[in-house]
Amino acid sequence: METIRIAARSIVRNRRRSMLTILSIVIGTTVLMNMQGLLRGLTSVSYSHMMDIDTAQAQIEVRGYRADARRLPLDFTIREPEKLIDALHHEAGVAAISARVDASFEVTNGERGIRVMARGISAAEADVTSVRRALVQGSFLEPGQPGLLIGSGLAQKLGLKIGDPVFYTALDKKSARNLGAAKIVGIFSFGYPLMDDMTVYIDIDQARTFLGLGDEATRLVIRGDNPWDSARLARTISASLARSGRVDLVAYEWKTFAEILVSTIETRLVLLGAVLSALYALIIAGIFNSMAMNVQERYREIGTLRAIGMRRRKLEKLFLVEGLLLGLAGCIVAALPSTVFGLLLGGIGLDVSWLLPRDVPIPFGSRLYAVYSVADALKAIAAAMGAALVGSLVPSFRAARLPIVDALGNTR
Repeated sequence: METIRIAARSIVRNRRRSMLTILSIVIGTTVLMNMQGLLRGLTSVSYSHMMDIDTAQAQIEVRGYRADARRLPLDFTIREPEKLIDALHHEAGVAAISARVDASFEVTNGERGIRVMARGISAAEADVTSVRRALVQGSFLEPGQPGLLIGSGLAQKLGLKIGDPVFYTALDKKSARNLGAAKIVGIFSFGYPLMDDMTVYIDIDQARTFLGLGDEATRLVIRGDNPWDSARLARTISASLARSGRVDLVAYEWKTFAEILVSTIETRLVLLGAVLSALYALIIAGIFNSMAMNVQERYREIGTLRAIGMRRRKLEKLFLVEGLLLGLAGCIVAALPSTVFGLLLGGIGLDVSWLLPRDVPIPFGSRLYAVYSVADALKAIAAAMGAALVGSLVPSFRAARLPIVDALGNTR
C-alpha cells in the first residue's frame, strides 16, 4: 500500500506528463477495441451473408467436379438426388436441403448478351438461402413453370423489367447448343454485385429439360442448425454418404465455395494485425519516454529514497506500479469513448459504399457494423496494461541502479 500511495502521489504531482501518457493509452485502447469489433463485424457479417445468399453451410458434389468447377460442367452430376435428400434429412444438424443445377448461360435482351451463371432451383431453395427474401420486384418461381429471376444489376445492364422476355443459350449435357426463352417474373438484390450482376435463377425442372439432365443435379446445398459449425455438419454428411455407399460423392463445408472471400478476410486480418502491432509499439514507446523523463526528473528523490534504506527491488516496484496505475487510469478513462464508438459502430454502422469497388468479393452491403464481445474489451485492457508494464521496465531498472551519491548530487 505504501508503494501504491507513493506512485499515485508521483502521478498527481506530474499532471501534464501523466495526462499525456494516459491520453496515449486511451487512444490506443479505444482504437484497439473498436478495430477488433469492426473486424469481428466484417468477418461475422460477411461469412453469414455468404452462407445466406449462396453457399449455405455445406454442399455435396460428385467427386471430380471441384477440379473443373469454374466452367460449371454438366458431366459431373448427382444421380437420384431426391432419394439422397430424403436420407440426409434424418441426419443430426441438418435443417434443410435443396438440389441445384448450375450452368453457364448467355442471356440476351435481343441486342446485347451477357455470360452469367444460371442456377436451377426448387421451392426448397427458399429454406436454404435467402433468395426469396431478396426479391425486390415480382414473385418467386412457380414449380415446373417457365420464368426467370434476374439480379438487379443484370436487369439494369440489359434494360429489363418484370414481364420482359429474355433469351438464353447454353450447351446441354451432350454439348449441343440450345436456345430458350422466358419472361422475367422477379428481380432480386442481395446487395452483392457478384451475385446481382452475374446470376439468374430458373426452375430446376425447366433447367433439367433445357440441359438434358433428366432428374440429376449438379449439387445439393445444406443448411445446418448451427451456421457456425459447418465443419461438423460436413463431417456428419460425409459419414452418412460413406454408410450409404455413395463413394462417388463428396461433402464440403461452405468455405470451400468461398475461397476468394475467406482469402480476402484473412488478408485483412494480417494487415490489421500489423496496424495494431504498430499502434501497440507506439503506446509502449510513449510510456517508455514518459517514464524515462520521470526517472530523469527525480534523480534527487531517487537518491534520497535509496539513502534512507529503500532497496533496489522496491524502487523498481515503485516505478512499475506507477506505470501500471497509469495504464489502469487510461483503461478507465477509455471506457467512455470506447462505449460511444461502440454504440455508433454497432448500431448505426459505418458507410463503406464509397470506399469499396462494386466487384469487391465481400458481401456485407453498403454498411459495416461492428460486433463486440467481452473478450474484445478484456484483450484491449490486457494490451494497455501490458504496454504500461513493458514501457516501465527499462526506466524502473535504470532508476534502481542509479548510484546514491550521483543521484543526490544531481542538480537537474
